[in-house]
Amino acid sequence: MCTTVIVGKAVSATGSVLVGHNEDAGGRMVPQQFFCPGGARPVGAVLTAEPGRAVLPDVPQVLDTFWCNMMAPAPGSSFDQGMANGAGLVLCSNGGGTSYEGEKSDEALGLKDGGIGFLFRRTVMERAHCAREAVRIAAALIDEYGYFGIARNYTFADADEAWVMNVVKGRHYVARRIPDDKVVLISNSLSIRTVDLTDTDNTAASPDLIEHAVKEGHYRPAREGDFSDFDFARAYQSDDNRRDPNKSVRMRTGWEALTGTVYEDELDYPEMLTPAKPMSPADIRRILRLSDPQSILTRSDGRVDAFHVSARDICRSHTRLSWVAALSPDPMTLTFWNCIGPTETGVYVPWFPFTGRLPADAAVMTLAEARRFHFDADPDALSFGSAEDRPSRYAAAAVLSEVVNFDRAYLAGVRPVQAQLEAGFEARLKTLFARLPEERGARAEALVKAMNVMQEEADESRNALLDEIAPDFARVIRRRKTSASGEVLIEIAVESTPDFNAANIDPKSVCWGLGFTSSKASALAPAKPLDFEYRETEEGDIEAVFTFRAAEVEPHMVKGVLHDSYLRGLARCRRFVTTVPVKLPD
Repeated sequence: MCTTVIVGKAVSATGSVLVGHNEDAGGRMVPQQFFCPGGARPVGAVLTAEPGRAVLPDVPQVLDTFWCNMMAPAPGSSFDQGMANGAGLVLCSNGGGTSYEGEKSDEALGLKDGGIGFLFRRTVMERAHCAREAVRIAAALIDEYGYFGIARNYTFADADEAWVMNVVKGRHYVARRIPDDKVVLISNSLSIRTVDLTDTDNTAASPDLIEHAVKEGHYRPAREGDFSDFDFARAYQSDDNRRDPNKSVRMRTGWEALTGTVYEDELDYPEMLTPAKPMSPADIRRILRLSDPQSILTRSDGRVDAFHVSARDICRSHTRLSWVAALSPDPMTLTFWNCIGPTETGVYVPWFPFTGRLPADAAVMTLAEARRFHFDADPDALSFGSAEDRPSRYAAAAVLSEVVNFDRAYLAGVRPVQAQLEAGFEARLKTLFARLPEERGARAEALVKAMNVMQEEADESRNALLDEIAPDFARVIRRRKTSASGEVLIEIAVESTPDFNAANIDPKSVCWGLGFTSSKASALAPAKPLDFEYRETEEGDIEAVFTFRAAEVEPHMVKGVLHDSYLRGLARCRRFVTTVPVKLPD
């Protein structure tokens, strides 16, 4: 359930195309980012991805790429991947929801060798030097192999042009260039509506796009032989997909923020509009942090256990990675405002991937391991580190988001830190770009140094916030079976600290479950304790021990993964949330 904002260069405050994207994904997923060196490839080399899908021949020379990888439990993730390349091109995608073609089998659609999915974006981005060329390469791939995903929106953008390409299962697609004076907002429905197939300079499509829709009974022109009323999304997808609030409400929220107008008809949201004034990266960051006004009305101020629970908010607890790409004619100065984890609590930090270096801890494994194990991930790669160590950058960002999601009052303290850091980064970028050396090596060194300093500041600020609002004072002390029924029980101890007295806990308010980083079902229906007792520790402090049924939480866990779970409740009418590292036994 991703969200994308595209700004044409004529209405961009930078003078170049801007693209912002929230990469949303459910379940246990860990984002990591790699600089992938290009260069010569061996004669006869091939590219492989999902088992049972097409194997593609490599080309003699490929471009450097920046890969925003999403590591998921087996069988892996084919589509939650963003990329940029050394020619200054960026790619992102949004699921398109359902499609009429998606209901058909691979065999019925004649996919060659199972078709392509994951390799679609890698192949395009290793070869294309501009957005227009990316569309040509993408179209050729679909024409030859066919696409096995149900439906998807792809964005290809360089400093001068942005294109959106809609693809459905099989060999049907349409691509459209975004006019320089327009802004486009995409959620999770097919986004291309009007299609002028005679405008071949700004449109590309599969050869039988309209004829196929007519044949299948999904489109009938109002006047015989006049296809000016052809609507791609409505011809290839049911209206119910766009009516789904988990897709449509984000569109309504985003367009209202962009225009001040509330668009009520889910079937007739704008395809694109001209903004009232040029948009900056900060404007896009603001859009990517929006919540549905109805969420604020019905879920804030402690009314419910968790604030973000659905895809109706643009800003979600399921956002694994967000970025705003300020494209540049010089790929080295392509500024990738990078936010690890959910945007509500995360900080956007300027990265410069085509210096060839990324900040430390951008990944939890090597590039070779990520490619080798992408569709068969080791559970350790999905863990939040050992119970004793500080978690990875993403894990720390995700934990901060989870805690704030369960106790939104903390947001008042997080927002000023975000705003101060990002305003400081904006000011530093202006100074940095004004003083960049001409020599390429010196320029790269200046950019890398600034990037690392800013990322370290963001990390330190986040960790300080975590220490303040999410101290660990709960732990699993025992996992046991009852003698009578053999039911597995888990005992969790909540310790007293100088700032928290466990004796003040209201036991009726306590619940425990995984967060949205692992399981929406567990987060929304946490376990309630079977029993509790107060104990005195050897130091004379009081700890509260709660007993839960393992069967209420463990079915939502991935075997071998150290999960972040959350115990929460009330203590003297004040909400508390604490993390509990937990892992299924071998």
